Amino acid sequence: MMNNKRILIGHAGGIGDLLLALPAMRLFCQNFSPYELALLGYPERLALISGDLRAQTIYSIDSAEMAYLFSPVDKTSSNLKTFFSSWEIALIFGQSLGQGLKKGLQKYGIKEIFVINNFPKKNGRIHIRDHLIADLKSFGIKGVIEKSPLQLPEEAEKFAQQFWPEKNVYPPQRVLAIHPGSGNPAKNWPPQYFAQVADYFADLAKILLISGPAPDGVPEVMSKLKKAKPIIVHNLPLLKLAGLLKSCLAFLGNDSGITHLAASLGIPTLSIFGPTDPQVWGPQGENVQILYAHSLCSPCWPNIPNNCRRSCLNDLAAEMAMERLATWVKFAK
Repeated sequence: MMNNKRILIGHAGGIGDLLLALPAMRLFCQNFSPYELALLGYPERLALISGDLRAQTIYSIDSAEMAYLFSPVDKTSSNLKTFFSSWEIALIFGQSLGQGLKKGLQKYGIKEIFVINNFPKKNGRIHIRDHLIADLKSFGIKGVIEKSPLQLPEEAEKFAQQFWPEKNVYPPQRVLAIHPGSGNPAKNWPPQYFAQVADYFADLAKILLISGPAPDGVPEVMSKLKKAKPIIVHNLPLLKLAGLLKSCLAFLGNDSGITHLAASLGIPTLSIFGPTDPQVWGPQGENVQILYAHSLCSPCWPNIPNNCRRSCLNDLAAEMAMERLATWVKFAK
């Protein structure tokens, strides 16, 4: 029986950052196959990729004991020493997280540790996915870049199979998913535009309106609707939401983690970009389109001026999104 390499991947970034790092993670794992993999970070987010990477375990970076990893004084935990000393190689994403975590992991016995900066240099416009892969290859990591859709665990797809009949939606009925929020309101397309799109396709598809824990414009979208009667899911666990998205016909959203999730699943995805640069942060996938008006002041993220008119978003009319989505919704088989 071949001995598996025991490898650890640490990532504590947002959903979008995590999914854009997935190709680099796949490449890393290729180099140490067969392997036993542990993931370290935020468990709900990491659960999205655990099945795809065939991870055995997920550990929370927020647990009290993990604080010993970042202790500036020489404090140790016997439990952590027992755990980490069994892992041979680690890949850590994030320069600030990585350097502190690297010292802690070395203290507990992991000798080979790769740290990748999550962000490209400010003067470069390389896509973040390509930047991460290039950084990883600079360590001598080689292999074929996998571009296949994100593979979800069976539980996610089972949830979707149970959810739709409860809402009187049956395959192959068409579902257009819309997420009007993001991590920052400055990135959000006007709610009335989302409402216009939902109304336009109301006779052709069921609308799934996705709401999250932060203010996301969903009440404003609902107040502007004239025809569509969407199914609303609020603050759904990420794995369950992923299961629903995978069974949708198409997706419309802002520059957000949920948009990256839709794109990674391989469903047709239209992403609205304004202050951020899609050349660096755009969602990746064969069925992805980006609606973006390169204005004189865009991209400006994260230094949005106080007197910003949001023309980069306001000038993207709802009809522009309708035209892009129509190919997927109107003419789907």
